[in-house]
Amino acid sequence: MTMPDFPVEPGGGSMASKPVVPARAVGRSLSVDDFVVLNDEIRAFIRARIPLDVGLRGTASHSEGLLRDVANRIADRTARGVALTEAVAEEGTAVPAEYRALLLAGLRTGRLAEVLESISEVGESISGLRRQLRLSMVYPAIVLMLAYGLFLGLLIYVVPTLHRTQEMFRMQESTFLRLLISASETVGIWGIGLPLALIALWIVVRLYGVMLGRPSSLDGLRWLPGAREVGVSRFAHVLAVLVQHGLPFPDAVRLSGDASGSTKLQSAAGAIAKDVESGASLDDALAGVRSIPAFLKWLMVFGAQQGSLADSLRQAAAVYEQRALVRLDRFRRLVPPVIVLVFGGLITLIYALSVFVPMTDLLQSLEGVPR
Repeated sequence: MTMPDFPVEPGGGSMASKPVVPARAVGRSLSVDDFVVLNDEIRAFIRARIPLDVGLRGTASHSEGLLRDVANRIADRTARGVALTEAVAEEGTAVPAEYRALLLAGLRTGRLAEVLESISEVGESISGLRRQLRLSMVYPAIVLMLAYGLFLGLLIYVVPTLHRTQEMFRMQESTFLRLLISASETVGIWGIGLPLALIALWIVVRLYGVMLGRPSSLDGLRWLPGAREVGVSRFAHVLAVLVQHGLPFPDAVRLSGDASGSTKLQSAAGAIAKDVESGASLDDALAGVRSIPAFLKWLMVFGAQQGSLADSLRQAAAVYEQRALVRLDRFRRLVPPVIVLVFGGLITLIYALSVFVPMTDLLQSLEGVPR
């Protein structure tokens, strides 16, 4: 593939000669959907050999919000002759750091469009998974909200009646009824305050993530089962592309670690590259690294010995991607029903205790009243 008509490096220099230093954080990060749109647009411009500044201004003209601003800024920089990787790096945390590593890898191998296509596939899979998770959590959320509303109704309307009945018949006040009465008397405070506190906590967590510069696009699966496998799959896939196109192995493994989106894999990749550069064999370099799974290590050593390292890495990428999809699908299928069962059962128990325990105490007291 010939290089497109946009600046790769000012002055025609090598991409390896000047490190790309990210700018300070700009605040919000692109959403997964916006990130996929931006990546697909850049890939289309490269394939069609459209100047990036012209194409991205067109993207900005039919976009809104942060995507429009990012596209305009990158267009302005590339129009001034700034390299694509530097133009993206100056966006700071608005664009994930691993995206810059993948851009650099694609430019150095001359397969930028292919690398960008793989990024879009990852982003689209993450976006699809998030939509599925949101939809699967709708029913548990509705159940919890209805249960909370009914519990508040119980405290507001039923418990005061039980309290008046208890005072009328001079019943001995049980510990559970005392707790219900206390909750009923303060329901005006915590009944509204608790949901507001949860909303405020969610906002604080989101703002804290923005202040730390945590991008939200390619790191969207970090908290889910299978996140580790996603990072390993991406590491193996990028390394296969770089090795296939003749990039020196230490440089290839460093870039792949950066592109994985995992700090552990990035650290492990740096250690492997350093050992290989010092003259160690690949087997010895991998032996002391714990962050890379044993199966991937075996495939890498086997592939290197057989002269088919790129094919072995592609096989590993497919295996770990499939493992991630299986775990994520299992999570999506199991967690919402478990939430409904656990919280539904707990709330049902609270209702039963709130109604039947005071009623039982009342009936027992009435048995002792002389006729």
